[in-house]
Amino acid sequence: MRQRCPAAWLLAAVLCAAVSNLGAVHADEANGSGLSAPHGGQMCTAGSYHLELVAGKGEIRVYVTDRSGRPIETAGGRGKAVVHTDGKGVTIPIQPVPGNLFEGKGRFRLKRSSVIFVTVHLRGAKPQKCVFRPVETTPIEPAAPGRT
Repeated sequence: MRQRCPAAWLLAAVLCAAVSNLGAVHADEANGSGLSAPHGGQMCTAGSYHLELVAGKGEIRVYVTDRSGRPIETAGGRGKAVVHTDGKGVTIPIQPVPGNLFEGKGRFRLKRSSVIFVTVHLRGAKPQKCVFRPVETTPIEPAAPGRT
């Protein structure tokens, strides 16, 4: 019978914790943590843009700005949001609205386990993608429809 070495188990646990912490730091950087969200949503850096997601009660809003926070016109663009909750995905087309906003409506429910994959394709630019976990950082109520 083989003896188990407690030191080896401890080393494996420490290495797993270190690796998972490195991933968390990278994910925070990729999701734009530390960026201000003017509409109370969650920010993400996507290429040369910042995307802000505000989601809830069957509505998705994605605000687009450049890295300096200036609004980027969404006219002529297209996009989609795929809401994953409890292993089920719902695709919601998001349409450009005058200003720097994409909007879409659909039947979905947000829970702590929800993840939203957003793809926006601005006119003349490559598609940009972000992954959001909105329940942890955004209000369930959508922000007021004012554009910025």
